[in-house]
Amino acid sequence: MVMLFCCGFIPQHKATRQKVATKPVSELYAEAIKSFTIHKDTIATIVAIEAIFQQDSNYAPALNLLSKITRAPQNAVEYAERAYLSDTTNRYYLEDYGSALVRGGKYDKAVGVFEKIVSKSTEPDHYRILAILLDGNRRTAEALAVLDTAEVRFGRIPILGRLRQYYLLKTGQTLAAEADAQKAIEEAPYLAENHISLADIYAATRRDSLALASYQKAVAVDSLAVEPWLALSEFYQKRGDMVAYLTILERIFSNEHLPLQGKIEEWKTLAHDLTSYRKFYPQYDALIKRLYIRNPESKEVATLYAQHLILSGKIDDALRLCKQLIDYKKPVIEDFTRVIEIENHLNRPDSVQHYTDLALALFPHNTDLLHLRGVLALQRKEYNDAIVLYNEALKHADNDTLRSSLWGSIGDVEHQRNEMKRCYKAYDKALKFNADNAMVLNNYAYFLSLDERDLERALTMITRALALSQNNATYLDTMAWVLYKLGRYNEAKKYMQQALSLDRANSAELALHYGDILHALGEDFMAKTYWRKALERGADKEEIERRFLPEKSKQKK
Repeated sequence: MVMLFCCGFIPQHKATRQKVATKPVSELYAEAIKSFTIHKDTIATIVAIEAIFQQDSNYAPALNLLSKITRAPQNAVEYAERAYLSDTTNRYYLEDYGSALVRGGKYDKAVGVFEKIVSKSTEPDHYRILAILLDGNRRTAEALAVLDTAEVRFGRIPILGRLRQYYLLKTGQTLAAEADAQKAIEEAPYLAENHISLADIYAATRRDSLALASYQKAVAVDSLAVEPWLALSEFYQKRGDMVAYLTILERIFSNEHLPLQGKIEEWKTLAHDLTSYRKFYPQYDALIKRLYIRNPESKEVATLYAQHLILSGKIDDALRLCKQLIDYKKPVIEDFTRVIEIENHLNRPDSVQHYTDLALALFPHNTDLLHLRGVLALQRKEYNDAIVLYNEALKHADNDTLRSSLWGSIGDVEHQRNEMKRCYKAYDKALKFNADNAMVLNNYAYFLSLDERDLERALTMITRALALSQNNATYLDTMAWVLYKLGRYNEAKKYMQQALSLDRANSAELALHYGDILHALGEDFMAKTYWRKALERGADKEEIERRFLPEKSKQKK
């Protein structure tokens, strides 16, 4: 009996199977076909096939049908092969067997099967598949022979002609490829695709002026079609002419024949290249504006345009658009978080609070929103409220990474309240859920160094944090400070130099720490230089003055 659970279904209802099994195989197969094609009921189809196999496990029509139902490519190949071997005279079984081999990636075996198919086939696409399989098997000359045979049998077919030209170019037969493309144009000069094929040949052989002329001819033949414009834009892109490429792309974005989703995906690909984004900003700007103006009803396009406005520095315009995107009848959490992020960037805590409250009213158990509310409460020094919000978020957290983050935030609040025992306890819980929470590892190590306790453990933690997040100025500073507290001043100096080289915020704390390390090494002149820098950057004046007092320096030594 054939095992059918490989299809993803396990037939049930034993009484039904026993009743069905008494029917003739032909009637059971008719039921299977009806269930599969009319009712789209795969389970009922499987039940009927199982009943067939109880009577005849090599019933070819059922095996063939099963090969089409199964989701496992290897099983599809097996069933299709058994169906064909049960009736080698049936060309449909042979064709289905060949298709199953291709889907299953059995290309070498598929070649022989498609050679048999082609010998009996009246379908040009079978020739195309065989040619591709042969070429993939490094038998390009044979692939060309197959395509020549197809042309003799069926006449010139555009898709086969383009494939033939490609193989001619691939084998160095440039003149033959060009002649073939010219012949296609002579036979059908009104088809833009024929001019595109010739242009592609010119482009492949670096005859750019001829290629451009042929692409433009294709555009002239059918300027409303999207294919000639796409081919021309691809030519400019390959040649690195981004201005021309983006200009043509703007024209394409105005073409109604190209589906909107295709335009969106093209824009997303472009937007990933931030270097080109900055260099060709006017063209990018015109492109996304055209897309937005022509598709104002598309929320996805509006979102992309808002992101463009943010990158353009037009934050207020982006914010207005993002607020318009919020649909209170069909709310989406991402629409609120986008507004909240912008308001937070603009340092508008009241607006952040307002939109967070609106979002939480609609999504009361959203952990990100609860976490954000906790952060806002912490910024206002409302520590009890922050703890309550973080604990509420923990109730709805659905993964250990999030739980670790929330416990880390609770630890941060306890540190602000100077409740260090509770702080360390929270950090321990955070690391229990995620031992690689780099931020917790850093904070834990730094606070231990300030308390001058468990310094070896602190060193282990900050070493792990740096392994997880290299070139992080804050983590390098912590490493340097832990080493300083351990008396390993030379090592501390090296790490602090790295931290300062990466620091983009002109941190007063980093300058202060470096001054202390230099002072410990006896480099007093440079130590004072960095203490002065710390003062200029906003360090506590009394702290700096204490460091300049000789008696204090002696005590520090």
